[in-house]
Amino acid sequence: MIKDRLFNKSSIIRRLMVRHYSKKENGAWRSATLRELYEKNRGITAGAMSYGWTSDLLDGPAVIGNYTSIGKNFRRICVNHTTSTVTTHPCIFNPVVGWVDKDVRERTRIVIGNDVWIGDNVTVLPSCASIGNGAVIAAGAVVTKDIPPYEIWGGVPAKMIRKRFSDEIIEQLEESEWWNRPEEELKALKDSFEDPVRFLAALKKES
Repeated sequence: MIKDRLFNKSSIIRRLMVRHYSKKENGAWRSATLRELYEKNRGITAGAMSYGWTSDLLDGPAVIGNYTSIGKNFRRICVNHTTSTVTTHPCIFNPVVGWVDKDVRERTRIVIGNDVWIGDNVTVLPSCASIGNGAVIAAGAVVTKDIPPYEIWGGVPAKMIRKRFSDEIIEQLEESEWWNRPEEELKALKDSFEDPVRFLAALKKES
């Protein structure tokens, strides 16, 4: 397809396409065309209302849930240099150098949950395969391990700062899977989003 060829031609053209389809389809968080292009060409699957996943610094394969917010300069690295070999230089794994025919390193897949907030300038290393629902990662963090749901992490390397809510509330939010509800239904409940207890009660009433 012409769109695929254009998409893969250069990062400049890709950014122009992101801008074009974002404007045409009411934002990257809603654009079906961008989702199709990124899934097919970069191995990145993004859920409803999520944004920030169009960055060239985000390596696939990656699965991103609904209502996830990704800040500027988010970098996700899917593979490392080799450390068990004589040299760590790309000459032994990158075909561009001309020593080998193909890169045999295994690229890791990451699953970023629903309602995750990732701040600006966050780096996620290949050793992290999962960021749970409702997690928050502070700006500038370097993530080296999996992050459980509804925890706030920050630092270099990133460590847990605190949980967002009590274990009981976290369990109920997880069970509710509110991010899968129709947008119009969630908009009707927007006044209750400030208080998770009130929100869960309103959600239960609607069910």
